[in-house]
Amino acid sequence: MQSKGDSDDPHIDWSRLGKKSRAKINAEAAVEKAELGLVGRRKHLTAHVNGKRYEIRAPDVRAIRRHLGLTQEAFAGRFHLSLRTVQQWEQRRALPDVPARILLKAIELAPDVIARAASEVGRELSG
Repeated sequence: MQSKGDSDDPHIDWSRLGKKSRAKINAEAAVEKAELGLVGRRKHLTAHVNGKRYEIRAPDVRAIRRHLGLTQEAFAGRFHLSLRTVQQWEQRRALPDVPARILLKAIELAPDVIARAASEVGRELSG
């Protein structure tokens, strides 16, 4: 959203949200998302680097997991991921961010190494 008179400097005008209920904010956001074509399940990420726009295909988490012969629960457990996150990625309700994409590529290329590293980090965090 742009503030009045600021057409060259687009930004979100958070002050307009202050007195609205969460339901009203969500309803307005849904309308704006629909107007901008941001509804539905995305199959790619858009990255903006140095003024250039890049379309990046989302990793196929289900294919990676199935290639390893793992259930969602086993995949999440082996790599210390949230089961809910794995489900969201597979259902395309959420897309992995760049660090997660790097992790998924590493899992695809060297699953045993990544599982060992995830296990060590898990031990460090728990203990």
